[in-house]
Amino acid sequence: MIRLASVEGEVKLDLEARLDGRGIYICSSKGCRLTELDAGKLSYSLKTTVTKDNTASITEQLRTSFKE
Repeated sequence: MIRLASVEGEVKLDLEARLDGRGIYICSSKGCRLTELDAGKLSYSLKTTVTKDNTASITEQLRTSFKE
């Protein structure tokens, strides 16, 4: 599982699960990571506003972190 954390209104990839703030976990398998993250669902789960730019940034971070 990979943790995403909402820290001061910004969504960050939390690979070590140490960041403060509200967090959610997403599936760590390659198929799950490469599916499009839904900004509305992330906003609801993290109780913050998540934009499409945020989801694009997170997706890119996941790709570079796992070299896909």
